[in-house]
Amino acid sequence: MENAVPTLPEILDYNKSLATLGAAVLVLCILAYAMSHNTDSDLDLHDPKVFQERKDLYRKQRDDFRSNSRAMEELREWKAKNNDYDYVELISGMIPSNLVGEGFGSKPFAKSDTWFSEFESHNPSSLILSRSRDSYIIGNLASYDKRQYPKFKPGQHTPEGQGFGHCLVIPRKRIFNIVDPVATANHSALLKEMKEHFITFWKTEDGSPKLLKRVRSTFDEQNTKLASNDRNAESCKSLLSTLIKDFDILSKSFMSCKPDDFEFAFHAYPANSVGHLHMHVFPKKGDLRKFSTKSHDWKTIPIEAVLEVEAEDEREVVELGNG
Repeated sequence: MENAVPTLPEILDYNKSLATLGAAVLVLCILAYAMSHNTDSDLDLHDPKVFQERKDLYRKQRDDFRSNSRAMEELREWKAKNNDYDYVELISGMIPSNLVGEGFGSKPFAKSDTWFSEFESHNPSSLILSRSRDSYIIGNLASYDKRQYPKFKPGQHTPEGQGFGHCLVIPRKRIFNIVDPVATANHSALLKEMKEHFITFWKTEDGSPKLLKRVRSTFDEQNTKLASNDRNAESCKSLLSTLIKDFDILSKSFMSCKPDDFEFAFHAYPANSVGHLHMHVFPKKGDLRKFSTKSHDWKTIPIEAVLEVEAEDEREVVELGNG
């Protein structure tokens, strides 16, 4: 089967705003990395070899971003909510221009907004599963099952999540991505809080039922769209029956998950989709990823890899200072 990785035209089109030569070269390097890894099969992100690759990937993308003077300038303007600034490097992660002035919450989107910035002002409160002082846990607007998106062919990027119950943890403050210096400031305190927020949420009596309810909601919504777009009523009826049967089986497996059964991970710029830091949370268990996309696994960096890189760099700075 063809590798489920982005094609060169897709990558270049998606990142057409990356105008500088250095950014273009970085995109090509990422494409080469993606194509060298089979993303259509199960991948253990904590296998020593794979884990080291993710550490190297994070370190490179972090360092490339922070050495890009234009990107760092844009980062400052974005955090200042400058809606008159001409964004180039960061533009692909912002709200589409046709939605500026629109909104789904109490406040319309502005030019410098992303889907997740000032989340509670721009989105229905029903999307927020949990709140802490520093972060939100939000449901995924895409369903988990690739069979619900039949128009996408094998090898293409598909909209479904990375596993049954895939959700996101996002910071309340404007933090661009895992490569943003603020994301890992104070010994990565924010990242640790985001992970702990989900674990605490999952352990509460209504945590897992609340997330399962959100999963069911997006699942049902996509089934409705699937039925309305399918001209063959009989085949659609059969598919929907299978989907619902599988959902019931997977939901039981999902509800038995422990905190250690979840992956906590990031997609580092420029391989990100939204220009606001978000931690992906999805089950590691194979059955709960059976019908979900693995086309993003090549760029999925576990939080443990990020924390190890940051700790190693901190130790190096201390050692240099003592030397």
